[in-house]
Amino acid sequence: MEAYRSSQTESSSFRGIIVYVILVIALAGFILTWLLLRRFTLIWIDRPISFVESIIAGIASWLFLFSILLWFLGMILTLFEFLSTRNTTDVWAIIFSTLLTGFGANFFLRSRSEFGLDDTQDYLKEAIQFRRSGQRRLDVISLMQQRQKRRIHPVAGNGLESLQRARLQANLSKGKELDAQLTLLREGTTIDISEIWRTQMKIHSPHLFYEKVEEVRIEPNRKRLSLFIDFPEFNESQFEDEMNVLRFNRQIYDFLQSIDSEPWLKPYASFFESYFLMCRAKRINKDSTEVFYPFMKVGMLVSELHKLEGSYFNPRKLSEIAAVAFNHGAQV
Repeated sequence: MEAYRSSQTESSSFRGIIVYVILVIALAGFILTWLLLRRFTLIWIDRPISFVESIIAGIASWLFLFSILLWFLGMILTLFEFLSTRNTTDVWAIIFSTLLTGFGANFFLRSRSEFGLDDTQDYLKEAIQFRRSGQRRLDVISLMQQRQKRRIHPVAGNGLESLQRARLQANLSKGKELDAQLTLLREGTTIDISEIWRTQMKIHSPHLFYEKVEEVRIEPNRKRLSLFIDFPEFNESQFEDEMNVLRFNRQIYDFLQSIDSEPWLKPYASFFESYFLMCRAKRINKDSTEVFYPFMKVGMLVSELHKLEGSYFNPRKLSEIAAVAFNHGAQV
C-alpha cells in the first residue's frame, strides 16, 4: 500500500512538472517568435521579403500560433491537475498565467496603434501563408497606412504609385504642420486643433462625445487641453433626475480616459497637465432664439487619470477626483 501511494505521488509530481514545462515552453516560444515576427515586419515594410526569409517567417508564424495554443492548453491542464491533486502550487500557476494572459490582451488592445502591433498582425496573415508577392505586399501596406475602413478604388497603369506618392506628400505636410504647432506651443501660444480632432474622429471615434466636440484648444500657459462640447438634445429638466446625472458623470469620466489614451495626442502631451471640459446645452430665449449655455465645467489632472486607469469609477465621486461646476443643468 505504501509503495502504491508513493507511486501515485511520484506520478502526480511528474505530471505537475510536465504541465509547468509546457507553460514555460509556450511562453518562451511566444516571446521569441513574436520578436522574430516584429523584426520581419520592419523588413517587409521596408522591402520585399526574400524566398529564404519568407520560409523562416512562415515557420515562425506557425510556431507563434502553436505557442498560443500550447499556452492555453497548459492553463487547462494546470486546472485539471489542481482539481485532482489540490496542490497549492497549481493555484499560483493558474493565477499567474491568467493575470499574464489578461495583461497581454489588455496591452495589445490599448497599444496596438501606438506600437505598430496592427502592422505585425497584418504581416502575420501574409507570413502564415509563406506569401512573398510584391503586388500583394504593396496592397497590404497601403491598407496599413490608411488605417481607415473604406474601400480603395482600383486605379489603372501606374495609378498605385501615384496614390502612394500622394499619401507620402500628405504625411510630409502633416509633419510640417505638427512641427509648426509645437514651435508655437514652445513659445507659449495657444493653438486650435479642432480640425485635427475632426480628422482623427473620422478614423475612429470610440466614444459618443467625440462627434459632439465643437472646439479643441491647447493652452500651454495654463498647461491644459480645453474641449468645448455641445449637447443640443439636453435641457435643464433632464438633470432633475439623479440617475441621468450619474450616467452623464460616468460618460464624462470614460470620455476623459478615452482622450488620455489617444496616440495622436502624444506629441502634444508635454504642453498640458490637465483637461478642461465645457459642456453646453441648448436653450430658447424669450425672443425665440436658440443659444448654447455652459451647464457643466470639469477640470481634471492627467496624472489623476493615470492613477485611476483600470480601476472602478463611482460616478457619485466625480467631484472628488476633479474640479466640477454643476448646478443640475442650470447655467454655471
